[in-house]
Amino acid sequence: MEENDKLLLKLEQELKDFKEEIKALGVDYAIDKAYELTVKQEVIDCIMYDNSLSKEQRKALLSSDHLLEQFYDEWLSADGNLREHLNYSVDKTINYITDDYKKDKVKTKNDAR
Repeated sequence: MEENDKLLLKLEQELKDFKEEIKALGVDYAIDKAYELTVKQEVIDCIMYDNSLSKEQRKALLSSDHLLEQFYDEWLSADGNLREHLNYSVDKTINYITDDYKKDKVKTKNDAR
């Protein structure tokens, strides 16, 4: 089995174990952990699809325990990031919706003539 496959299996198993822990602790706990679950899934996607890891990096990750927890803890200590990107996305969507609204308003006004 290739190291990439081994790494993916390792990460997916950690995520599966985390999901099982969440399920066992009930709905309220699951709601509290939803953000963490989402970030951990994004970490897996980032590592597997957006990164070109060297052989040495893959080996280091494979030899480390609790990878997702380490990545999540680092994410929590990062400045800005998600909120910054989310604000940009929200602003962009507001602009699209507002532009469409203005176009519809002009069209309706022109159709009424």
